[in-house]
Amino acid sequence: MYDSQEVTIDTPLVSVCIPTYNGERFVAEAIASVLSQTYSRIELIISDDDSTDETVAIAHFFQQNSSQEIRVITNQNQRGIAGNCNHCITEAKGKYIKFLFQDDFLAPQCVEKMVDLAEKYPDIALVFSRREMFFDPGSETDPYLMIVYQDFQNLPAGWSQLQPVQWGRDLLSDPRLLEHPINKIGEPTTVLLRGEVCDRLGGFDPHLNQLVDLDLWWRIMAAYQVGFIDETLSYFRLHQHQKTYQNIQEGTDTDLNFFAKVSSHPDYDFLPLNLRQKLH
Repeated sequence: MYDSQEVTIDTPLVSVCIPTYNGERFVAEAIASVLSQTYSRIELIISDDDSTDETVAIAHFFQQNSSQEIRVITNQNQRGIAGNCNHCITEAKGKYIKFLFQDDFLAPQCVEKMVDLAEKYPDIALVFSRREMFFDPGSETDPYLMIVYQDFQNLPAGWSQLQPVQWGRDLLSDPRLLEHPINKIGEPTTVLLRGEVCDRLGGFDPHLNQLVDLDLWWRIMAAYQVGFIDETLSYFRLHQHQKTYQNIQEGTDTDLNFFAKVSSHPDYDFLPLNLRQKLH
């Protein structure tokens, strides 16, 4: 376990980034889970996308009452989730970037265990783990959320042969790659990224409506190793105010933009032609 007495100049800095927008219901729990990490060399970046509720006030309360380094950034013009995540990346000073969405929270040893694995293998650019999905009280009977829970609660089971450390290209050649669920890595909350790789690849694509995270995961996997920790290290909250849920309700939960990019964009020239044609 890392603690404040063990941190040295060689201990890598981790930027934990919480992109927020009208997250007053849950953001305090998310922030508290960062402050409870067993890994101490953390800078916490809260980047708010022009919220109209008390999100920023809650963030400032923690900033003023914690010894942890906390930066609160307020964006005057809404960037959208991808743009706000990319803004976090540009603001991050850490060797590693750990996203945490405002609805979710981390297990106490999440950052410690992910950094420990990444430090052992310098070719690892992405570490992910199991995460547990749970219902916000009152959401358990929502039929859409029940489907999400049933379909997405055990993402690692979607891979044919998932190893603790392997080249991303091996996973991209998995015959089950395009089977549902197509995002077998998970949401940003369950991923640790090597910061320099995010800078090199340009971060999240703001032109995509869905699977914005998967687009970055695949581009990373094309050139780097991936680490997997077979433990639950984060918690993903299901509720009716999530962007994905709203897209389903509005009928805009389409993956077509992502599939079009994979089939034709030069970013995906590393994929076999026959695989790209399946998505055309």
